[in-house]
Amino acid sequence: MWRSPNKLFGDTRGVASLELAIVIPIMLMLLIGVYQLTQLVRVNARLSRTAVSVADLVAQQSNGVTGGQSGSLGNFCAAAGLMMGPFPTTSTTFMLSIASVTNYSPSNIQVDWEVDTACSNTGTHLGANAVTLVTSPPVNLLSTSGPSGSTGIAGDTVIVVQASYQYTSLLKFVAPALTTLTKTGFARPRADAVVPCTASCT
Repeated sequence: MWRSPNKLFGDTRGVASLELAIVIPIMLMLLIGVYQLTQLVRVNARLSRTAVSVADLVAQQSNGVTGGQSGSLGNFCAAAGLMMGPFPTTSTTFMLSIASVTNYSPSNIQVDWEVDTACSNTGTHLGANAVTLVTSPPVNLLSTSGPSGSTGIAGDTVIVVQASYQYTSLLKFVAPALTTLTKTGFARPRADAVVPCTASCT
């Protein structure tokens, strides 16, 4: 039986269900977006704390460190992986680059050693960038020019740790969303002397 158009347009049955069907996907997208942003902030903060903690651990080793995944720096990397929990750390998602930088003489700042393979076989190589990290504002830990134009303090040394983490979004099943976060930590050796790297220091 046909109903008159007036009665058809005046029928409000099912309107609530239709509204719910429209609103639920929007609410779910907002919920997932807020969760993703919160997780990104959390992993960013953990990565920053991890970089500083590893730099501090290395700075305490006045007798020296050994590189590679089986050396003392590899052990520090394993500890760093635990610090990053509950976020998963694998050889492809989490990397550390550790370097010792020293001002040996006025305006002669050098990288003593660098280890990029403590966490994985392929780490980010800092190279000369390690010097830039400790001498550039706002850090400026090894200044090439001190007060009144004088040069920096010879023998001053710093441990630099750069931590990288590839954060994968929950939406990876819909569209791959990879974000690479990088944080840098600094620490001065406890003995105010260069921390030597005695093995696998490449």
